[in-house]
Amino acid sequence: MRLLILPWLLFLLIESGHPQTSQPEQAQLILYREKEFISGMGKGYPFKINEEKMGKLSPNRYVQLAVNPGRIKLEFDSNYLSDSRPLWLRVQAGQTYYVKVVVEIDFLSTTIVMAPVDPQKAQQELSRMKPEYTQPIAKPD
Repeated sequence: MRLLILPWLLFLLIESGHPQTSQPEQAQLILYREKEFISGMGKGYPFKINEEKMGKLSPNRYVQLAVNPGRIKLEFDSNYLSDSRPLWLRVQAGQTYYVKVVVEIDFLSTTIVMAPVDPQKAQQELSRMKPEYTQPIAKPD
């Protein structure tokens, strides 16, 4: 019996001495959209990060999301009346990135344009906005 307990106690002692590995620090992504004249009549557009549906973004709203460091692909879901080109960002742990979204309406189509924004300018624009509460959309079974 002692032969079984001794190795087990030794294992527990060794494991408690090693620091636990934690998840890497994440980056913050703040996606925002100002008030727009007509632009979608207040419609919220769904968006994805790295092909994962994350929620929607309405006019005069912002979304703050934690993302893993590395290269991310940000895009809005398109339908037959709207077009969105993906925005690729390389994000670093512990940093905050601001992306402004603008909806441009043409005669028969809508284009969703995204661009990174300087933090000072973004914070000024964000001061007039409300948060958009988003949660990852459940995947169908």
